[in-house]
Amino acid sequence: MTETKRPGYRTAEPLPVRRSGVDRAVDLGFAVLLLVCGLRYFSRHELAGEGILVLLLAIGTGASYAAAVLGRGSVGTRQSAGLLLATAFWLPLTIIAPSFGWCAFALFVAVHRVLRGRAALWLSAVIVIAVSLGLLIMSNGQDPGLVLGPFFGGLVLASAYAALDRALSEQRRLNRELLEARERLARSEREAGALAERGRVASELHDTVVQRTASALLLLETDGLRPEGSSSSVEEARETLREALVETRQLLHGLADPRETAASLTSALSAQATASGAGFEVVGDERSVPEAVAHALQRIVQEALINARKHAAAGTVRVTLTYFAGEVGVDVSDDGRGFDSGGDGDGFGLRAMTWRAESLGGTLTIESGPGRGTVVAAILPTPDEGAPS
Repeated sequence: MTETKRPGYRTAEPLPVRRSGVDRAVDLGFAVLLLVCGLRYFSRHELAGEGILVLLLAIGTGASYAAAVLGRGSVGTRQSAGLLLATAFWLPLTIIAPSFGWCAFALFVAVHRVLRGRAALWLSAVIVIAVSLGLLIMSNGQDPGLVLGPFFGGLVLASAYAALDRALSEQRRLNRELLEARERLARSEREAGALAERGRVASELHDTVVQRTASALLLLETDGLRPEGSSSSVEEARETLREALVETRQLLHGLADPRETAASLTSALSAQATASGAGFEVVGDERSVPEAVAHALQRIVQEALINARKHAAAGTVRVTLTYFAGEVGVDVSDDGRGFDSGGDGDGFGLRAMTWRAESLGGTLTIESGPGRGTVVAAILPTPDEGAPS
């Protein structure tokens, strides 16, 4: 059961369902005391008239208590209902037959097992009053000490339980705070480890891939300075290496500071469109989006622009970034030759774009046809959006 966070005493609330050795000892003690009190009573009273009522109340008390601790089903609810019903049978029983007042010790502890706060305090007071009233009736009001002793003893015991309840509540609160602090620390350590690993990978890529790509590009640039110039293959290789170098450096920047990737989605897609000679438009209110979403959209746009440049022979290409409520989408459209989008010839690039969108819970659709151009549309959810940028 969860605890209600409010000052002072809490309302009635079942305790955890585990039963310790102390609980079992209390249950056994209650059964023994109920049996002994019954034997004592009926050794002095006949089983007639009032005796039959006492017997029925005693049976009801014992049966309710047994159902609470021995039956099957929802343990917490069953214990609460059974012990409260046993208390309801016992209260008139101990007033009619004060001999059963000895059961109050075990019943008192059992009630505090399933109740907390004001409910436990009030029911404890009722138990103490019932015992005192029974003794008062038995002594015909002639022995105040017989009444006041159990009364004040019960009040002391109830106060002790109330103090214990407050101490346990405070301990549970401190335990919750400790667990929350430990979870925050673990999360911070994971984030710090991820940032450190990003930095390490970025450094390794810079010292290997970037440096060697730059060296290869420099050699090709030198080849272009010859009087006869470079072949078309060399020119294409040089252009490809330039693009690869730019993209790798952008990737390194994202690894070094991943927050920039999410915060600059609009500028990143705008730069991609400009570099490819495509138009760019933003629809909706700009805002930052999760890093994974921003990265996926950049890769989808990149692949769509490459396809449009290499295969579509398009005169016009346009990139549209749209901010929806809870979603963000991109459309890359061209007026090129198109293709049969329902065929089986989808290449790896189209499959990769689809995988990127679907892996983040989004969708990617491709509308095209021979001579009708192509539209690549991706929509991704943004469940953890940042503040407006």
